[in-house]
Amino acid sequence: MIPTATITETEALIPQSIAEQVLTAGPDHINYRGGVGSVMNVYARHFAEYKCVTSHKPTTTKWALIPFFISQYVRFVQTLRSDRAIRIVHLQGSFKGSFYRKLALFLTAKYGFGKKIVYHMHGSKFDVFYHNSDPISKRLIRLLVEGADTVVCLSDYWYTFFSENFRTQRLEILGNVIHQREPELETPFIRTENGPLQLLFLGAIGERKGIFDLLDALRQHRQFFTGRLVLRVGGNGETERLQSYIRDNQLEELVQFEGWVSGEKKHELLSTSDVYILPSYHEGLPISILEAMNYQLPILSTPVGGTAEAVHEGVNGFLVSPGDKEAMADRLMRFVSQPELASTMGLASSRIVRQYLPETIFPQLRNLYESLLQEPAA
Repeated sequence: MIPTATITETEALIPQSIAEQVLTAGPDHINYRGGVGSVMNVYARHFAEYKCVTSHKPTTTKWALIPFFISQYVRFVQTLRSDRAIRIVHLQGSFKGSFYRKLALFLTAKYGFGKKIVYHMHGSKFDVFYHNSDPISKRLIRLLVEGADTVVCLSDYWYTFFSENFRTQRLEILGNVIHQREPELETPFIRTENGPLQLLFLGAIGERKGIFDLLDALRQHRQFFTGRLVLRVGGNGETERLQSYIRDNQLEELVQFEGWVSGEKKHELLSTSDVYILPSYHEGLPISILEAMNYQLPILSTPVGGTAEAVHEGVNGFLVSPGDKEAMADRLMRFVSQPELASTMGLASSRIVRQYLPETIFPQLRNLYESLLQEPAA
């Protein structure tokens, strides 16, 4: 059996008549640790029937992914053979290994079974991946991107990239979708009044997300920020390096490492923070930023990928160039010195984020599916 999630027809934003014709393939959307899995988790809650094959799962050993993918590939083929209702295969993709897994599924579904293909690109560095690839890899990338019936990208930035580099059959923008906050979690936010500014970072610990730039900015301006700001960091990745940096630079008073957070802990951190920060070098359209906006948080980030389309400079946050530690420190000083700024910008975030909620995104997705289903079979 493939993983499915079933809800009532009246609750579904993608009704049974359409959902039964769509098979999705992508990373684990139940025990997920990433933005693509998070998006798929929202999909599963709003499809009347969510037909899904898991092509990747979190694991500590990369070699374990090979037998896992082979078993899932077999399941993918068996599903296409046995389920005659399926007409669309929706591939949720990224770059590097994800691309090659989706290429295998694309070739099988498109040319082996004649299915319509939606290639949904989430990869934060897909542009770098393409431009740095060797000629053979570039041909394979073009084969998938230009062979898909529809390429879905996350923002205007990515629309321009695909338009300038590929001859897609059809190219659509569909923003990432986030969960509505659960009714039982609709508690008043506990924001800072007289205490230090509560700054929050959630994401992979490493160079791409800019966390070490942030730590260095705090270190350089330790005298100003001590007693006025506390950074809480949640995530996985280079956690030992993070903790060593905090310890070696005596930042314990300024920085708290929370480990990997999800569920109630994540809700608690988002509810009690004043500002969300993600100083990334590369992004698709960060789920963590959209989730923080849904908790009425202002954002301090960088104008990479689709971020600048969610974070409006001076309205619901600030955007600084990747790696610009002085600009980062300056904007943090503004939040510290002008506490009302966080409240005003946070309210703007809650308005802007509505375009990424299910009631906005799923009608667009439904229209996409309907138009593909109206086309003759391959």
